Amino acid sequence: MKSDQVEMKIEKLGMRKACRSSFIIRYSLFILLLFYSMESARAQDGTPLSAKGVGTFTSSSGSWASGMGNSGIALIGNGVLNGLNPATWTGLETVQINATYNFAGVTSQDNTNGLSSYYANGNFGGGIFAFPIDRSAGITLAGGFSPLTSYNFSTRADTTLPNISPFTYESSGSGGLGEGFVGFSVSPFEGVNLGGMFNYAFGRMEITRTVSFDSTSYTGSYSDNSMYMSGASGTFGVVLDSLDKSLGVDFLKGFSIAGYYRLPYYLSGNSVLQNLYEDTLHSPFSQGVTGYIPPGYGIGIAKRFSDRFVAVLDLRGQKFSQYHDTFTPEGSLEDALFLGGGIEYLQGKAIGSLFEKRILRAGFYYQKTEFYLPIGSKQNKQVDELFVTAGIEVPLSLTATVNFSAQYGLRGLSSDLPLQERIFRLYVSITMGEGWFVRSEGD
Repeated sequence: MKSDQVEMKIEKLGMRKACRSSFIIRYSLFILLLFYSMESARAQDGTPLSAKGVGTFTSSSGSWASGMGNSGIALIGNGVLNGLNPATWTGLETVQINATYNFAGVTSQDNTNGLSSYYANGNFGGGIFAFPIDRSAGITLAGGFSPLTSYNFSTRADTTLPNISPFTYESSGSGGLGEGFVGFSVSPFEGVNLGGMFNYAFGRMEITRTVSFDSTSYTGSYSDNSMYMSGASGTFGVVLDSLDKSLGVDFLKGFSIAGYYRLPYYLSGNSVLQNLYEDTLHSPFSQGVTGYIPPGYGIGIAKRFSDRFVAVLDLRGQKFSQYHDTFTPEGSLEDALFLGGGIEYLQGKAIGSLFEKRILRAGFYYQKTEFYLPIGSKQNKQVDELFVTAGIEVPLSLTATVNFSAQYGLRGLSSDLPLQERIFRLYVSITMGEGWFVRSEGD
């Protein structure tokens, strides 16, 4: 009998080692896939507003957060892979990797001439991997990459001027900045969670312009301007939890408060402009370019009402009025302000089939964007936006989950703005780890 038990234990040990070997192989392949897709990690919103600077800055803090109003910088827990606040990584208990695909459809309404257009695009939306080193001390190493800006637009204008043949002006932009990061977290004292990471932004923005005349007596033109920029930054974050113990107030049980600060980016790179007149290609003109992205900051709170229910609220800002680059003077953008919140609920029986469990998420966010539009001869108005979000996360196996999140919102809430947009976004992400709801016996 004892011999049979020993054989069973040996068999279980061998199966566990085989599973872990398979787990390591899957992770290695997954990491290679993420780095292969790194260059294509760009935000996908298409809007004429993104023609300013290096494009539209994303407000997302993680794939799971896209269903919770892009919020959660104070939320700590296993499975919380936050790309804004590295201090949240102290709650990770298992090695995890996440990859995201995103889709965006934008309907733009030009109130000046009554025209509308639709732009849709989808692409790899970034990834993150995290390795807990010492769970008791909250030491975790993590890295990944995500979209930082979206430079995607297409415009067309039919123009008539005195003494000139009617002509059509078309412009389109593509690309944007992606952001790679690597960092760590640590919890030196109970209730104190710290984190830091190194950020590196890089990417190419390309804009083409075409002028074509109705009359053959005039010569049309085509120009292509390609600009590559890169630069480094850093982020520091903190999360304070266990406030009921440190302050002796029972009401604060389950509360956490957090903040982060991101250093400015000093970008540099190269711009290449080439023009084509009829069949004559003029020699490309190349020049060095520089840029400055101001620091960003945020504060947030989270409340765990139970093991099943949690709520979050974030307030974030960035002084984009200080942004400038070689082609964009300082003051071309406005200071951005973000307010968002959301809830998360774990549905399903504590004991039962794995596939009867799911995580439901919902939220909202309001943002004053970095853009403004003219509403009169001497007046400008800042463009704001309002979104509602929802998401569901379900297990694929004991070691993987899939998350579906959707966002719908309006950009340009004031009726007197010349441009208003309706935006739908869809996020699909897969997270792999040692286990989601169940841990293997003996670990």
